[in-house]
Amino acid sequence: MGEKVTIKVVSQMFYPDITSTSKVLSDLFFHIGESYQINVLCQNRSYVLPDVSYEEETHLENLFIKRIKVRKTNKNNLIQRVFNFIELYLKFKKELKEAKGDVFFCVSNPPFLPYITIKCAKKINKKTVFLLHDLYPDVLIKLGKLKNTNLISKLIHYMNSYAFQNSDKIVVLGRDTKDYLIENYGVSDEKIEIITNWGKNNILLPQKNNFRKTHNLLNKFVIMYTGNLGETAEFDTLLNTAKIMNNDDIKFVIIGDGRKKRDIEKTINEKQLNNVIILGYQPEDEYYAILNSADVLYVSLRKELRGISVPSKTYTYLSVGKPIIAVVPKESEIELSIKEDKYGIYNEYDSLKLKEQIIELYRNKDKYNELCKNAKTAFTKKYDLKLIVKKYEKLFKELEEPT
Repeated sequence: MGEKVTIKVVSQMFYPDITSTSKVLSDLFFHIGESYQINVLCQNRSYVLPDVSYEEETHLENLFIKRIKVRKTNKNNLIQRVFNFIELYLKFKKELKEAKGDVFFCVSNPPFLPYITIKCAKKINKKTVFLLHDLYPDVLIKLGKLKNTNLISKLIHYMNSYAFQNSDKIVVLGRDTKDYLIENYGVSDEKIEIITNWGKNNILLPQKNNFRKTHNLLNKFVIMYTGNLGETAEFDTLLNTAKIMNNDDIKFVIIGDGRKKRDIEKTINEKQLNNVIILGYQPEDEYYAILNSADVLYVSLRKELRGISVPSKTYTYLSVGKPIIAVVPKESEIELSIKEDKYGIYNEYDSLKLKEQIIELYRNKDKYNELCKNAKTAFTKKYDLKLIVKKYEKLFKELEEPT
């Protein structure tokens, strides 16, 4: 048996942190084949729960995690966040100068991380893979939160451009993102790999699921959203639909936290949306049971963000075999996949039409059951974690160069 190939994974968050980035990368690299040694570099402090910190090192079979010590930071305090970024930049840069590996793997946020990872890897002539999730500053520019003439915007754009041009492979989550990078950053077609995120199969659900009973949802038709309540998701269409919905058997459940949560709560109160329940994040071990308690799962993306963000919760939703309602841009990755795999309903930001679509699913059991079946089929054939792991193993095999 030959020498194991070492993959150096560089991410701000990793196991056991509960952020989506941590979950995605942890799932992937815990399942990568036995022929690899995985060495992870991340921070020691939880992003969601800054009072929580993790041990400096974790040794597992074929996987070693080294965590950089960082100060506790209040995410809502701009000055603290700036100092946190500076601290992270300096500490990651110092560690990466001494880092070894056959392939270096980094994720897009914070934006300086791919820049310094790829720069350090190039100095020792090692291959690099850049996994692109949401693309900043482009997200903020498209949403009008930042001008492209801003100094910070220009700096991050420079770092992105360097990372795109100097990485060996860029993994994107959708066809629309590939087109965006080619058109706006001049990235060559052959450098980009489209590998979606995934969901987990064969999740053991508890025999008792009290979610519906606890929240007075027994015998109701439940439309559910779970996840980050941030800048990229679109809730106006959903909340306007709830306002005009005149069926007491249909309820909307929003679970999560983020910058938009207060705005959503304010809208619910002002419009007296008694058919909407908003909750904070639920216990991790109950997540799949809660998803399974929904009748329909809701995914959305602001229309300005086609090509620079993909709502990857879609694939986790598919794993429980429930129809998906997607309020997303036309020709975006999720709209394309719904068109191909027929696992849900596409809506182009039209509340009145969304009301009609929901009522049809509620009344038409044959159509509802067909979408459930299609969701499970699409997941099994395309989005199961085991299938995505194989795609990454193939990618690493093409790049690997044992030292």
